[in-house]
Amino acid sequence: MSFGADGLGGMTAEEVKYYEDGVWYDAEYVHIGIDIPYYAGVAAQAGGPILELACGTGRLTIPMVQVGGDVVGVDIVPAMIEQANAKKVQLFPAEQERIEFILGDMRHLRLDRKFKAVIIGFNTLMHLTEDEDLAATLDTVREHLDEDGKFYLDFHMPPPGMPIRQDPNGRYDPQEMIDPRDGRRYVVTENNQYDARQQITVLRFFYQEVDQDGQNIGDEFIRTLRLRVIYPREMDLWLKNHGFEIVEDWDDFEKSTPFTAQGGRRVMVVQAR
Repeated sequence: MSFGADGLGGMTAEEVKYYEDGVWYDAEYVHIGIDIPYYAGVAAQAGGPILELACGTGRLTIPMVQVGGDVVGVDIVPAMIEQANAKKVQLFPAEQERIEFILGDMRHLRLDRKFKAVIIGFNTLMHLTEDEDLAATLDTVREHLDEDGKFYLDFHMPPPGMPIRQDPNGRYDPQEMIDPRDGRRYVVTENNQYDARQQITVLRFFYQEVDQDGQNIGDEFIRTLRLRVIYPREMDLWLKNHGFEIVEDWDDFEKSTPFTAQGGRRVMVVQAR
């Protein structure tokens, strides 16, 4: 997943850095996979071509192809598409024929094709901090949906009682990552600041290189992202105003709990009205 806009999209120069290395991105998110079985299942039953917007390095795209899907992945960041294509050439020939990666802006994309499924996964909508960008992206989805096609999306939602605001000087959620090119090890932590009026969370990720014993070596560096917090009735209204109706609404990818806004995630299936 990644998003950019004008001049790589309204993102600051610091935000662009977060997506400028596809190999690094994959190493940082190697532990993320809870959504893969869900979207692979979507591909297996789609019954036609699939469009994935903000596909990143193909983390979801490739598993969807491997279960038989015919998928077009679009991302605006060149490094993401470069890494996705590097993975594509490692697939079986028959799988390569069913996957295409395109460099493009999901707000203004017009492929003159219809799809049985359009997917925006892994919190991508939260990158659309400006209302006009969210509106344009929903228009793109509607434009590319087949008459009976479905739009699949998921994004993070802070459960009630969980503070969005954290100490901006703190460090949270430590994860270890290894750069596969040179074997260097890093501990990644994060913090955030929340602007309640704008519904924008500023996330800061801290990368500290460590040795085999976990001791700090070298200088720490920081990457920053801004994310939009999308509340339940707000999302309902956005979809309604863009001609969609909700078909399925869940707290989790396993579909174990209908949406309550308490699970930390919203997993939706919608269709054109």
